Amino acid sequence: MHPPSEGLRGACQGASHSDDRVIEVRHPQHPDSPDPVALLLIQRTEQQVGQDRRLTLKVRRIGEHPLFGCNQFSWSACYSPAGHGKPERIKLTDGQCSPGGNVIIGMHDLIGHRVGTYLMAEIVAWAKQWPTAEVMRIDLSWQDEKEGRWGGNNKDRRDRFYEQFGIAFAPGTPGNSITAKSKPMRAGELVTEEAEQAWRLNIRESSTVDAIAEQQREIVKLAQECQSLEREAMRLREACQSTARRPVRQVLSRMAASPYAWGMVIVGAVALSLSKVVG
Repeated sequence: MHPPSEGLRGACQGASHSDDRVIEVRHPQHPDSPDPVALLLIQRTEQQVGQDRRLTLKVRRIGEHPLFGCNQFSWSACYSPAGHGKPERIKLTDGQCSPGGNVIIGMHDLIGHRVGTYLMAEIVAWAKQWPTAEVMRIDLSWQDEKEGRWGGNNKDRRDRFYEQFGIAFAPGTPGNSITAKSKPMRAGELVTEEAEQAWRLNIRESSTVDAIAEQQREIVKLAQECQSLEREAMRLREACQSTARRPVRQVLSRMAASPYAWGMVIVGAVALSLSKVVG
């Protein structure tokens, strides 16, 4: 992702609008698991940049982090109205409506968990408010198609990713590093229904307020369980200490309360008497 230039930062006008949320990501093969594989904070910010509009989704991992890999990244999109000899445009892969730009989801452990589908659905839904805007071309690189790349099936996964949003591609020039280019389309032709059905299978979305409240309830529940375990441990310690202080009394008390123990005593007494008679 290319950072905005200093001049572009200075062109920002008006206050930005931010909307944060939290998503629980579960493994696609175990969507009903009680424990998510990751909690992600999604910070959604919309800004006015000169005459353009920019949407930025900043993703941060919450809680335990893997030893390797990225734990945060950003994805931006841009809308530019018609003017200065240029048409009305939407760019889905960068915060500047100029050629180039791409998106890299650095959380490699979450590849295939539909996090990209969730984010792209948010970008596309935002873009569709300008239905007549031209969707700027997306170029696909041979780098994603190398044998063994991301488990060996990255090309099929990548192609399927774009197809669910209605984006089609035409083959690039043979021998060129760009293997395919998206076909011309308007923002109103983009779709999100299939993608939303897909990510909802293993991703649960909530506001930050609801997520904090849920975490607080979980903390209270765990604290109560800890208190219960501590009380049980104390009871067991006291029982052990009592047994250590009065071992004989404890043994006799248990024998007196046990019919089996009395039976053994009677059997032993009878055996002793018989042995004396025989002797």
